[in-house]
Amino acid sequence: MDAVIEETKTQDAQAEGAHADIALLEEFKPGFFADRDAPLVSMYLTTQHGWPEAQQNRIRFKNLYADVERALERCYDKREFKGMLDALALIEAQFAQDDAGMLAPLRQGLAVLANRRAVSVYRLDYPVETFALVADSYHIKPLVKNFQYGSRYYVMALSYDGFDVYRGDFSTLEQLDRPDGIVTRFSEVFDDYDVSLAEIGNRYKGKGRNYFGYDEKSQVVEKETVEHFRYAAEVMKDFMAGRNCPLILASLPKHQEAFRAVADIPSLLERGIDKPFGSMDKKEQLAATGAIVDELQRTRIERLVARFHEALPRGKASSDVNDVTLALVERKVETLLVEKDRTIDGDVDVESGFLRRHGEACVRSDDLTDDFAQATYLQGGDVYVLERDQMPTDTGVAALYRY
Repeated sequence: MDAVIEETKTQDAQAEGAHADIALLEEFKPGFFADRDAPLVSMYLTTQHGWPEAQQNRIRFKNLYADVERALERCYDKREFKGMLDALALIEAQFAQDDAGMLAPLRQGLAVLANRRAVSVYRLDYPVETFALVADSYHIKPLVKNFQYGSRYYVMALSYDGFDVYRGDFSTLEQLDRPDGIVTRFSEVFDDYDVSLAEIGNRYKGKGRNYFGYDEKSQVVEKETVEHFRYAAEVMKDFMAGRNCPLILASLPKHQEAFRAVADIPSLLERGIDKPFGSMDKKEQLAATGAIVDELQRTRIERLVARFHEALPRGKASSDVNDVTLALVERKVETLLVEKDRTIDGDVDVESGFLRRHGEACVRSDDLTDDFAQATYLQGGDVYVLERDQMPTDTGVAALYRY
């Protein structure tokens, strides 16, 4: 959900870019980088934690700010972008606060994408190369890696009396308090809630009912548990709709079976955690979820690579830069794989198919693979940033076609 932090304004109302809104974002919104009104600023920073390392955050961001300012002076009329620079200065000032101010809590990295009207800030779950770029397009590959499928996930910790929801990545796990207003305790939803699976085999007392026989009582428990779990499945389906993240179920095996029998949640993974999530410490929780997500990503990438090799001889895939450019012009790229640390100098206009190699940017060269990634996203395709040894080719790019 977008959170507008603050608006900064210049004194010159006639200057272009007289204000720039700052938004701290938790979700990746590809529509933002559809803006091609240059100059566009991309800033990436690996953030430090603890004393005295955290003091370097402001120094390094200030250095990036200086790089951006020099680039604007060299290539543009800097006065037109005072509002944007004021917004970036406001972000820098947050690092002077002990808790990082509006940027808290800091994670492993920070990404800032800015134009003359808006500044988007992302807290990243991975360390990134620290750099600034002023060019005709944004640089988004580090963002793609941070938000590609599986990098973030949700955990549903289910028990007989309710459930808890966690949001996680590979290094952090946060329990959400009533996410989206969801009531997570069954006793608050069902007026006649009295039954728990833990009571099976013991004397049960309900409203106007006494059950001493195991079989009769267990049937009541089973019926009401199905009703409770069906409620949980419905609200979690609504919660996960629109979130491009996997959902991990953590509960006892008997609860897993009962819940999965009534759940229809597309993002719910087949593999779960077969023990109460609350009985695990944070390190155990991260290890368990990390193993599941790591396997998920590895399997998905292996399947994509296998599909690429199958499709290549049939003309349904390519790793040639010129071919990929033409495929984007024809809007037929379904999935794009790009090498994480590979840069191909140049830029592309996917409307006309014009490909310019060795393009120039004010601070650092444009990356053709980054332009490919943005075009693929804007056309509704999927993008994966892979390590070199995961790529199916040595060209830095591989595309699977829709047809």
